[in-house]
Amino acid sequence: MNKKFVLKRNEEIGALISRRQSVGNKYYAIYYKKNEFKRPRIAISVSKRYGNAVNRNYEKRVTREIMREIIPLLPNLDILIVIKKELQKQKFNEKDAQLKYLFRKITKKIGD
Repeated sequence: MNKKFVLKRNEEIGALISRRQSVGNKYYAIYYKKNEFKRPRIAISVSKRYGNAVNRNYEKRVTREIMREIIPLLPNLDILIVIKKELQKQKFNEKDAQLKYLFRKITKKIGD
């Protein structure tokens, strides 16, 4: 994922969570809000309860790879993807399908 699509500042991530505009399922929680940039910005978070650093970084890499396909389709949004522990048991194709489903829900909500 290109650096211009990364959301890093703690204040911005905190503001994103406090808006409480989200979609989710038992594998992911996605917080979102419109931004003033002409591109989406994304942050990925995995709890320390998920496992050791190797497992957490693996899930972030997989999520970034899935997002490479989704990013060009997104409007200008700030997005925080929270990965839940239940995701460990899923295969790549299932993770891909779950994320795409949640982003379809977001685009429907934004369009309304």
